[in-house]
Amino acid sequence: MKLIHKGLIAMSLALMITIVTVQAGSAEEKAKEYDPWAFTKKHTDTGWMEWGKKYWPTKPVRGGYLRRAHPVYIGLMNPNHWPVNDWASIVYFYEGRMSFDGQYKQRNPYIVERWEFVNPNTLLEIYKRGITFHDGTPLTAHSMKYLVDWINDKKNGCWSRGLQARIKKVEVLDDYTLKWNMTEPWGTYPVGMMGFFISEKALKGDVAIREAKSWAGKVKRAKKKTAKLEKKAKKAEAKGGETAAKAKSKVTKAKKTLAKLEAQYAEVAARAEGAKSTDTHPVGTGPFMLEEARPGNYLKVKRNPDWWFGKSVGHPEMPYFDGIKVTIIPDPAIRLANLRAGKIDTMGISKSQYRMVKNDPNLYVHTSVDNYTSFLFFNHVKGPCKDPRIRKAISHAIDRKALIAGTQFGLARSASCFLPGDHWAHNPNLEPVPYDPELTKRLLKEAGFPKGLTIRGTSFSTQDANTVAVAVKSMLLEVGIDWKVDSLEPAAISDRHKNLEFDMSFTGQPYIQDPDPTFTGRYHPQGGHHFGRTDNKEVFALIEKARHEFDEAKRQPIYWEIEKRLYEEYADVWLWWNVAVSVYRKDVQGWNNEMWIKYRTAFSGTHPLWFKDGHP
Repeated sequence: MKLIHKGLIAMSLALMITIVTVQAGSAEEKAKEYDPWAFTKKHTDTGWMEWGKKYWPTKPVRGGYLRRAHPVYIGLMNPNHWPVNDWASIVYFYEGRMSFDGQYKQRNPYIVERWEFVNPNTLLEIYKRGITFHDGTPLTAHSMKYLVDWINDKKNGCWSRGLQARIKKVEVLDDYTLKWNMTEPWGTYPVGMMGFFISEKALKGDVAIREAKSWAGKVKRAKKKTAKLEKKAKKAEAKGGETAAKAKSKVTKAKKTLAKLEAQYAEVAARAEGAKSTDTHPVGTGPFMLEEARPGNYLKVKRNPDWWFGKSVGHPEMPYFDGIKVTIIPDPAIRLANLRAGKIDTMGISKSQYRMVKNDPNLYVHTSVDNYTSFLFFNHVKGPCKDPRIRKAISHAIDRKALIAGTQFGLARSASCFLPGDHWAHNPNLEPVPYDPELTKRLLKEAGFPKGLTIRGTSFSTQDANTVAVAVKSMLLEVGIDWKVDSLEPAAISDRHKNLEFDMSFTGQPYIQDPDPTFTGRYHPQGGHHFGRTDNKEVFALIEKARHEFDEAKRQPIYWEIEKRLYEEYADVWLWWNVAVSVYRKDVQGWNNEMWIKYRTAFSGTHPLWFKDGHP
């Protein structure tokens, strides 16, 4: 669901493309001639910069702690590690390169001031000056290089490492200019880069902690080995002779090795002293900093008094809340009861609760189209769904309109393919697959299953996901398809998929922005979710072609063709594009839904909310 900070998530993950060409000259000269917050030839509509009465009729008020509820605890707080269970909270701490607009096009530089392609494989990225991390250290090209290298180091266990596969190396040209050298053209910049910036000092602390643990283990093993050798030496000494001399020699060598290890451990331990893991102590540039964390209970963040953005636009009072407390309440009914009782100020609302709250005079309730696609995805390499006739049969067996009415309470749009209908790269010529159970039965008979078949799969173990799975299972049973679906946690689902132990599973694709990571993730061998997926080499080639194309107008028809081909082979069953609901009490001020729909993260990431009277 999209709540108060819904757009911040997307902003941090924003990976859309607008290539800015800058004339030759030094980075220092270019920095002076370019102002990303003002009108330019490339960007004439800066309506998102409105903070006056067109945005909100009253002036912001400082103070108070926003109280938010979430069904699960945030998990790890370094976004490069897994699992992260609450990205809305992650973006309290971290910020990214760009923001995108209502069509999910990259429009506004954020922490990146501007960029220039020297050639298709070489990029200069220039960062804004005056940005500091929560620990007081400056954001510079040096800290950005360290972040890239840190992610690339296998020892740091970053899931995001694969996103940097195209990078040969990065070079610091000056304090605010980083040179990227790639193995292939990067037409989709900044797509494929992890969008969260983390303090170099904090990451070095992470490394020191990891190395200290490693050396501590080596010292422990060396001590254990030395003790065993000493014990053997004592026994040998009683017998005397050559055996005793050899045993004593081994002890001497072991002690020397132990002394060296202890010295190395002491050096690393000194670097690790006072350091805290970024998994539990995040250090970014965002509007809030960690105050207190109680896993499984709550997360509390406090206002960053030195937030760079507010100062850069003449609003140093931003953010307005003193802090935010996120309480973990798994049951949606209990969350809603707390909202109505005034114990929390905002929550992720279930679609089934929309009618209960939409006319509540104490609440602001807004809906907006969302960049989230719910779908059933197939195993293309083994099992019955390898046959396109079976995939087609299943797709026509689903009554999307009934599914949306019954499980989403009308808050969704029937999907014709992967990209949402309002996305700039979506193929507008495609229509949702029609409900046709008789066609399904004919296809099953043609494929050799006249009496039906059984397929297996997974769904997330949430109340909403289970509701959808039960409804889909019922529709399939009507045409003779028995879907044995297991409700599992994300880690268990990932294992099933990696081992190809599924035929069809229910899932969703959130935060769809630039098409490249979206299509690559699901429909290309380089993707992180390509287990048992399509082997359509024409689609692979089109994805790569679009990835290397710098002209957005030329990229669009390539994506239209990709969607057309996926549609024609019934690669998956695209069910609906989400309609998001944001709900908060009326003492929370400043959410302008029209501005959000028009400007998306350019608006939400730059317009923090506040309490009417400075307190809940």
